[in-house]
Amino acid sequence: MNRLARFFQRNVQILLVIAALLIAARVALPYAVKWYVNKTLDEMPEYDGRIGDVDMKLWRGAYEIESIDIVKTGGDVPVPFFSSKRVQFSVEWKALFAGALVGEMILQSPIINLVNGPTPETTVVGIDKPWLELIKKLFPLDINRFEVIDGSLHYRDFYSRPKVNLEIDRIALLGTNFTNSRKLSKILVANIDMTGRAFRQSDLRLTAKVDPSTERPTFDLNFKMQPVALTALNDFTRAYAKFDFEKGTLEVAAEIAVADGNLTGYIKPLFDGVAVIDLKENIQNPLKLVWEGAMGGLLRLFRNQPQNRFATKIPLSGSFDNPQASIFPTLGNILQNAFVRAFQSNIEDIIELGDAQAEPEPKKRDEKKSNDSERPSAPLGGRP
Repeated sequence: MNRLARFFQRNVQILLVIAALLIAARVALPYAVKWYVNKTLDEMPEYDGRIGDVDMKLWRGAYEIESIDIVKTGGDVPVPFFSSKRVQFSVEWKALFAGALVGEMILQSPIINLVNGPTPETTVVGIDKPWLELIKKLFPLDINRFEVIDGSLHYRDFYSRPKVNLEIDRIALLGTNFTNSRKLSKILVANIDMTGRAFRQSDLRLTAKVDPSTERPTFDLNFKMQPVALTALNDFTRAYAKFDFEKGTLEVAAEIAVADGNLTGYIKPLFDGVAVIDLKENIQNPLKLVWEGAMGGLLRLFRNQPQNRFATKIPLSGSFDNPQASIFPTLGNILQNAFVRAFQSNIEDIIELGDAQAEPEPKKRDEKKSNDSERPSAPLGGRP
């Protein structure tokens, strides 16, 4: 009995020590994760990042970052490139029950600011280091599901007159099946569905099929923005084109496909009921009055009279890094809308991923001759 008592006493002590160590590790874990995340963000070239508190949810296989800010270093940019109220990484249980150990990422109220400035130090267009590489360091599992809740995207110019802030808010985005695309690299099985509000007025939607397994961007997307009042763009047009819209709406439809670094597609802007001159405001500014009068005259001349619509379809081509708009087809489409038939705001479903894929290289002439010489001769008038 004494031996049994001493055995249980020693094991209880061991269990208590193990429990104490686990509790200490659980208490220290959020601080260790916070240190590691901050260290990883500091390694980004030209950018720096800081996070708030970390909340561990071990029973869910998850952890949450309560706030995050990524800012450009060495410049004078008054807003962060990226910020989010909360970021969550967790095991995707639905996929786990199907036999796949993958993760999901959820962003709560993220904000991305694209900033135009007079110098590279005051301009923010993105992060040099790939996002996927950064995410892999922050979470050990492959991300299969990606969700954005109440996000916003801004284009800002703090140096223009007036200052520009174009915003897409209320963004809800869901991306699924990303890890499946790595197994089926020739099939676009990853899907993205995004909705939002443009310029605090109108709804927009983007749907895309993506193959994230390729080194170069590979996707096929459709985009549609419902009519938005053109007066919401007046800061932009004043800053860059020196005129105002008095009334009218803008609607946009687009299809774009990218594969092998090549891009193809179109953007179709439609302007309805446009007026770009306000005599009451411009009577004291003759130069602006003349310029806006010329702009208004061109819009009236090349609009579709029955529908009062100025529109065109802008073909896109070139590479993903340097897309090109075809000028002469764009001008021809302006004439077609004005004098033949008005463009409609529908997505035409004429662009596919295969349209952007590079054609196979032609065989060398010597190789072709060699192949021809090896073929059996055909009977006269027949096929081999």
